[in-house]
Amino acid sequence: MNLFNRRSVMAAVFVVLISISVPICAAADQTQPQYFNLTVVYTNDFHGYDPYALARKATIIKKIRAEAGNVLLVDAGDLYARGPYHKQFYGEMEMAAYNAIGYDVWELGNNEFKGESELAASDQKLYNLINQAKFPTLCANIKQANGEYLPGVKPYFVKQIKGMRVGILGVSSMKVKKYSQGTNKIVEDPVAIEKGLLPELQEQSDIQILLSHAGLAEDVKSDMKLADSGLSLIVGADDHYVIERPIYRSGGIPIVQAGGENNIFLGRIDLKYENKNGKWVLKAFNGRLYPINDKVAIDSEIKQILDKYLAKVQKPAA
Repeated sequence: MNLFNRRSVMAAVFVVLISISVPICAAADQTQPQYFNLTVVYTNDFHGYDPYALARKATIIKKIRAEAGNVLLVDAGDLYARGPYHKQFYGEMEMAAYNAIGYDVWELGNNEFKGESELAASDQKLYNLINQAKFPTLCANIKQANGEYLPGVKPYFVKQIKGMRVGILGVSSMKVKKYSQGTNKIVEDPVAIEKGLLPELQEQSDIQILLSHAGLAEDVKSDMKLADSGLSLIVGADDHYVIERPIYRSGGIPIVQAGGENNIFLGRIDLKYENKNGKWVLKAFNGRLYPINDKVAIDSEIKQILDKYLAKVQKPAA
């Protein structure tokens, strides 16, 4: 069984397609409408494979934005490392495309910390990428040696969407603790950090979402330990699972992930919330993956951005 099928089958074991009613802890203004629909579009673990896949994703993203009223576009990390242009651009090409596409927020993956083998050079590549992003970079559980968050990085971000305050908390993989590039950093348990920060985030937001590059096993732990915390979605990454429909257990938190590397997908989950007694309740959800292949048209704007970068490294035809 190939990798795609194995991971699809493994993820499918957990899948339960049902409507849900999960209490969301953050208080909602009584003047807010009775219902709120949110579409979360997500990507993860691109690793710099097939740059023009970004232009194909842009085509689908534009269609979703045109048909869905409230769209949040997120990426869960590992943007460029190990790809064919790792050493040429260190994620600059991919981030230029992300800026043009209009991402709302992203979480650092473990491979963002491995731009170079040498610590200082790797940190510089990381901070160059963070500074290039025109949207917030999240990572709550990896900090500087002095305990402060990494330069240019936030633990969470609150996005205003049609009057609704959507709070996104971000965590990354504990793997960074084992890297030579992680020796000048504090790497903390993601679930413990989530538990500690969620009350703070709830005070500032109506809905809470977790953007996680910690891996599916850690995301399941988050679901088990934080089901009553107010989280209404976990967007996962790291282990490249192709989760075609959200993983869900009764009373838990939906978990999604969109493959990775050669298994290129764009994920979408539609969430419906209801305002009950001043609290937002997740009433229903429906998720799917869009395969990214040559059947999807290439967006011309993103293609132009990619072409400019690739022209620097591709030899002209004889």
